[in-house]
Amino acid sequence: GLAEPLRWLQNCLRRTASDREEDGVSHPVPLVPLSEENEDAMENRRFQSLLRQLGLRPPASEQESFWRIPATLTPQQLRRAAASIARGSPSASGSSQGTLEPPKCPQEPGPGERGRGEPSWGSLGAGSEPSSCAQEPSSKRR
Repeated sequence: GLAEPLRWLQNCLRRTASDREEDGVSHPVPLVPLSEENEDAMENRRFQSLLRQLGLRPPASEQESFWRIPATLTPQQLRRAAASIARGSPSASGSSQGTLEPPKCPQEPGPGERGRGEPSWGSLGAGSEPSSCAQEPSSKRR
């Protein structure tokens, strides 16, 4: 199912949002799937269409093998995208066949969304599992 890859993607989006807030700098961040399950999801058409809807970008050329979180997405957009995954995926709690509802538009809060308040993410704390968003804090380009 897609439950694990969705959780992994949420963690990547949130970690990237936090890093961008701390550093005040945005770099494109490659999504590097370390588990076989995440790797399979990255080749799944429905998962890829979700990535596109969230504003992520596919590998641009032969030189790139990974999807990327573009530098243009703000921490707020990234958090909203992560929250929309949580809302749109009952699969996180059980079977994931056909339950992946694509979010409407991550850039604009829907009518039912709270203003700027952060959604509650329950037990999905940061650092709950090894994640593989390739963050490279030491190699900041000057």
